[in-house]
Amino acid sequence: MSRPKLLVVVQRYGDGVAGGAETHARELTKRLAPHLDVEVLTTAAQDYRTWENAFTAGIEWVDDVPVRRFPVMRPRAWDFKLYERRAYTTPHTLEDERTFVDQQGPYAPDLLEHLWRNGRDADHVLFFTYIYYPTVRALPLVPERAVLVPTAHDEPALDLAIYEPVFHAPRAIAFNTEEERALVHARFRNERVPSDILGVGVDVPEDRSADRFRQRWGIDGPVVLYIGRIVESKGCRELFANWARWRTAEPDRHATLVLIGQPEMAIPRRDDVVHLGVVSEEDKYDALEASVALAVPEVLSSMSMATLEAWSCGRPVICDAESNVVWGMARRAGGGLAYKSAAEFGEIVAMLTDDRGLRDRLGESGRAFVERTYRWPRIVETYLDLFAEVRARNA
Repeated sequence: MSRPKLLVVVQRYGDGVAGGAETHARELTKRLAPHLDVEVLTTAAQDYRTWENAFTAGIEWVDDVPVRRFPVMRPRAWDFKLYERRAYTTPHTLEDERTFVDQQGPYAPDLLEHLWRNGRDADHVLFFTYIYYPTVRALPLVPERAVLVPTAHDEPALDLAIYEPVFHAPRAIAFNTEEERALVHARFRNERVPSDILGVGVDVPEDRSADRFRQRWGIDGPVVLYIGRIVESKGCRELFANWARWRTAEPDRHATLVLIGQPEMAIPRRDDVVHLGVVSEEDKYDALEASVALAVPEVLSSMSMATLEAWSCGRPVICDAESNVVWGMARRAGGGLAYKSAAEFGEIVAMLTDDRGLRDRLGESGRAFVERTYRWPRIVETYLDLFAEVRARNA
């Protein structure tokens, strides 16, 4: 008996592709492949800022999974913000919204053509991220087979009418958090679409060494860690400002803010701020092991992979109280503290630096939360159950 066929549609995929949704898609695909006949449909782009074709169009194998790449026919418009502003301004037309989606990209009409011709040969089509062209344009082509992983957060795009079909058409929706589902239901009133909280799994290596991290990078003393793209939209400007204010207020303290990730904005030139760049998995987990806490300054998020990784290593998080998702998860997990001001940020850093018992209790609580919620075996089983329900409804 042949296995059910799954198509995974995602805007970018493969080596050198950074991004939470893209990483989620790749990790999940690898774990679904032993159970389903999986093929990935994606573009030849690597960088979301330009959508320039960096891979060769056609089929290649990634992690023993066939990946069919389609060319991006035009890069992201240099004046994309103009189209975005028109779509977000009241009043505007539906054509303004369509133009915004096309200009945002990645504009790959060949992917749509392929799905139109072949999508009904699959039992399921899993779409990652609601906002981009491949999902907006392609999901309505195969609604009866579609399962959406929206990775939605509170942003102006959710108010656009063009996204209504994206959230009403699929046979099922896989949310990352309770907060994300509540947000989508409040906006679209689509409770009739079957859904579940599935999330993303976390597997951390047993071999993690704080000493190895300190020897390799020459960093001693307390470390507050940031992992992710270093960009304003992730809250990095506020993180840098809060860090500088705390260090000015307590200049005698010896601590280092360590940054891991691709820089997309200026990084302060300070002795107590160290940027490691894009590092290996070993270095990342060694850094977590050496840290007193992970700083998560992003306010708009559907899920924080770095938070789950920190908790898996028994490290607490420091987050912005305005972040419904991260602070909501931290409250449920008992795995972190939130700040409402720069002064509170500094107080929390000082408290976690000085009180090992407190940070160990928070970290262990976070670890237990991940163990019972965000482990791959449970997530894969839940996805397989969700797909089986889709097949049953389509039978």
